[in-house]
Amino acid sequence: MFQFGFNIANEHENWFRTVEEVFAIKTKKAGGIYACVKKPHRTLVSVACESQNKSDILNVIRECVTDMYATVVKFDFLKRAIRLQLDRNSYDLLIHTLVAFDRENEREVIENGILIRDGMSLDGIFYFRLQELKKRWEEIAELAVSNAVYLKDEETLNELIRFLISAVSPKIMRLDISQNNNEYNVSGHLPESDFVYNIPGTEQLLLYLIDIAPLELRLNGHFTDKRLCERLERIFDAKREENCGVHKS
Repeated sequence: MFQFGFNIANEHENWFRTVEEVFAIKTKKAGGIYACVKKPHRTLVSVACESQNKSDILNVIRECVTDMYATVVKFDFLKRAIRLQLDRNSYDLLIHTLVAFDRENEREVIENGILIRDGMSLDGIFYFRLQELKKRWEEIAELAVSNAVYLKDEETLNELIRFLISAVSPKIMRLDISQNNNEYNVSGHLPESDFVYNIPGTEQLLLYLIDIAPLELRLNGHFTDKRLCERLERIFDAKREENCGVHKS
């Protein structure tokens, strides 16, 4: 039997809680079980498995912890460090893009910086072993704050987001988008299958597209949000198909 434990300060408990569902699924798939207990000051996580599954479990821990730092912790850090007087949608879009920016290189920094060992502290690793990463995020935040006056202009903000996305590794070659009432139908092709998603609302659509960073984006049918279409064209270089029409409702 193999047992492994790690912990995190309760003030940062949401870091782990945000990835806990994925962690639980992957731990079970790798042949392990886990338990999470909240103490007065720290949250403790224990994982156990048969000895032959040790390597798979450690890989799950490393993968999920890396994802946690690269997404949840970075998002939390930038939200605290960047205070801008933008409308909520534009602000969320900027922060989400900054989180996605340079994610492949940052994952490498994280993987090289963390040492997976029994009893490790997730918040301690961030503050003491990932100083290079923290410094990068501080520089990003300082740059955003120092240029706040320019980011209030939506065209300038869109150009910045477009530039940042150019450094995000695409997860798909092409996506097609159409509108169905208040939802957006997103369809594409992956090596193993075709897929179709229905995404409610413009903000969720934009955040999804930043995560996916498609190389090609095509708009089909009738759209009611002119601002959305302009952003899709400006940020993602979206192309309108012949049947595409934009009429503000």
